[in-house]
Amino acid sequence: MPDPQPLPDAPPLPDAPPLPNRASPNVAAALSLALPGLGQLAAGATRRGVLFMAPLAILLAAGAGALIGNPITVATLLLRPEVLAGLIVLDAALLVWHVVAIVDAHLVVRRRTDVRPSHPRRAAVGLAALVAVAVGAYSLVGWGAYRLDDAVGSIFLGGGFIPEPAASPSPTPLPSPSPGAPTPSPTPERTPGPFPTSVPVWAQDGRLDLLLIGADSGPGRWSLRTDTMIVLSVDVASGRAALFGLPRNLRNVPLPPESAAAVPHGKFPGLLNAIYVYAGEHPDQFPGGDARGFRAVSGAVQELLGIRLDGLAGVDLAGFVRLVNAVDGLWIDVPTAVYDSHYPLENGTGSIVLYVEPGCQHMDGRRALAYARSRHGSSDYGRMERQQLVLLALRRQLDPLAMLIRFPELLDIAKEAFFTTLSREDITDLAQLATRVAASNVQTVLIIPPDYPEFLDDAAIERIRTLARTIFDEPAPDPSASPSASPSPSAAPCPPA
Repeated sequence: MPDPQPLPDAPPLPDAPPLPNRASPNVAAALSLALPGLGQLAAGATRRGVLFMAPLAILLAAGAGALIGNPITVATLLLRPEVLAGLIVLDAALLVWHVVAIVDAHLVVRRRTDVRPSHPRRAAVGLAALVAVAVGAYSLVGWGAYRLDDAVGSIFLGGGFIPEPAASPSPTPLPSPSPGAPTPSPTPERTPGPFPTSVPVWAQDGRLDLLLIGADSGPGRWSLRTDTMIVLSVDVASGRAALFGLPRNLRNVPLPPESAAAVPHGKFPGLLNAIYVYAGEHPDQFPGGDARGFRAVSGAVQELLGIRLDGLAGVDLAGFVRLVNAVDGLWIDVPTAVYDSHYPLENGTGSIVLYVEPGCQHMDGRRALAYARSRHGSSDYGRMERQQLVLLALRRQLDPLAMLIRFPELLDIAKEAFFTTLSREDITDLAQLATRVAASNVQTVLIIPPDYPEFLDDAAIERIRTLARTIFDEPAPDPSASPSASPSPSAAPCPPA
């Protein structure tokens, strides 16, 4: 009888393939530092790797989907205080999860191989270094969120700085048509454009009206001296915009009801830009605390234009220099040469000779500011035109990618040099509106002679109010179809292709 054949050995139970003996636990830990769960997958612990990787993968996928779907809304939501607070909490939770993944990857390799560190202390130091890298990275993110929250809170001051206007005057009656002339049509109603949420308060009249103030440096935010005053108006339905340039030397400007009794007949007899100083010298007649100067100026501008301002935005001109330098300068198509033999330096240490040739010019921050502010060799009205040119150039050339790369620097500039009375809750709606405003669709208006006198009488004030209220009533002009459209000052495009 033949001997029985031995039964074959049973196949081993399926398990993850072991790592070679030379595998390092800290290599696996480093892989999980790069991506939680990656070290576990490399060690063959598939289920553990997927569990560690899933939370971060879900968050990244959700974030990418939201950014692709509506990047502006997502980006601006990140400026809300409650969202930033939530991000800081989420950052701390992810840090804990990531550290656990790193340590777990190290231990998985130790359990699945026969590797025992020949230098246990060195291995522990290596693992601690990997954990420290993770802690540092997440701490940097959390610190960035905190700094962003602090900066945005310093820039967006909220309401309370714009005085209540006088009762809105009844619409100006249309002039009687001459015999045979067509009857003018009534002013069309504007409806607010689409917003991510309900229509914000400032858009309920169909437009955004914002006073832009450029100011010289002073000892504090509320001690700046108004140097530039421009009103930005945007029609929210069409995205059309207008810049109203207000000369510093306008006289007899009406004051708002809260301070009208401070001057005869409620009209300021001095220059428009002197209202700021006058309000500071008469605190009992101008409310607003430390901000009474800006409140008085915004109230006067509001009464002059006959429109309700939705807020004001201010910039320290030294901060403007830093901003332009941070975006690598501006290309400006200069229509007329500017010569100033005594342009004063910003720090008051002396003066320089300024000459800007006509044509397409690239300017750093200091030169762009000098071009916008120079008073010698031209009138104050030419200066206003240059200021509007600089603003439009800045609007055209701001590169979001370049701004993102220099985010920390821009954040410091914004915190120190910019402020607005708008609210943080308006950021998303304002950003949505900004994307619809093209620099080529901005109309510039100068309240200057001979169209408007420097000393304003009632008739001139009413004409200014009518212009401001009806600026978007007519269809937008088509510059390409206009026979009187003036050519660009330079033959080449600006900036050059």
